[in-house]
Amino acid sequence: MARGCVITGAGRGLGRALAVHVAGAGYEVAMCSRTTAELDDAVGEIERAGGRATAHTVDVSDPSAVDAFATRVADQHAPVWAVVNNAAVLGPVGAIDAVDVESWMQALAIDVGGVVAVTRAFVPQMRRHGGGRVVNLSGAGIGGPAPQPRVGAYTASKAAVDVLTEVLAPDLNGDGITVNAVAPGPVPTTFLDGVLRAGPEVAGQELYESARRNHETAECSDSLFALVDFLLEDGSSWLTGKLLSARWDRVDDLLARRDQLVATSLLTLRRIDDALFTEMDP
Repeated sequence: MARGCVITGAGRGLGRALAVHVAGAGYEVAMCSRTTAELDDAVGEIERAGGRATAHTVDVSDPSAVDAFATRVADQHAPVWAVVNNAAVLGPVGAIDAVDVESWMQALAIDVGGVVAVTRAFVPQMRRHGGGRVVNLSGAGIGGPAPQPRVGAYTASKAAVDVLTEVLAPDLNGDGITVNAVAPGPVPTTFLDGVLRAGPEVAGQELYESARRNHETAECSDSLFALVDFLLEDGSSWLTGKLLSARWDRVDDLLARRDQLVATSLLTLRRIDDALFTEMDP
């Protein structure tokens, strides 16, 4: 039986790459973004390759628009098995006392509120059909040595998405729905062009150089696609509430550490101090 997969922010960049990849794996893909022309072009690419996809112009920060999107998808597609929450904006670039606060707040409404609205809208469909998968895109150095400065709205939103991933996992596990986050690492998109336009004086030298290197990345990593493929599989039902990294995590390693990952808080956001950390007994 065919399965449906919803991908937000799918008109360009990482979202489009994921949509093309998932469609190639046999999923019917419902793609949404705020830009109709880009979506239509992406659907055309998928259909020329023999896949099936539909385009939906949606602002994920608008819950009523997301609910209407979910209704259309239920009418047009095979049962939704997976939701990939990719839609995000960078938000304002610069020091906290120099950025536009309304733009700052709107970034959180899209980057965090959009994940909530889309997940909320499609969980009932997944529940009715016996389970499913939610994959949230993380980023901004979350889980790495340090978060990126000067893009506070985006960085804070991705940390919130990761914690949201953790708290939704136990809520939905009884319904056969897993929730995980994936940090994709450098990807060749225009997402950080705002940093390049702002320049090192506003963005800071470290963030500017990181954006420049990201811009020169040739293609999305095979490890990212491999992680997404694994998370969408039936066999990944044991893994939920985790933050995975396309830079560091490989499917074989996750499988080898299955018992440890299930029983501990590894691959989650936790405080780190100078004392040896061990899991406490319940």
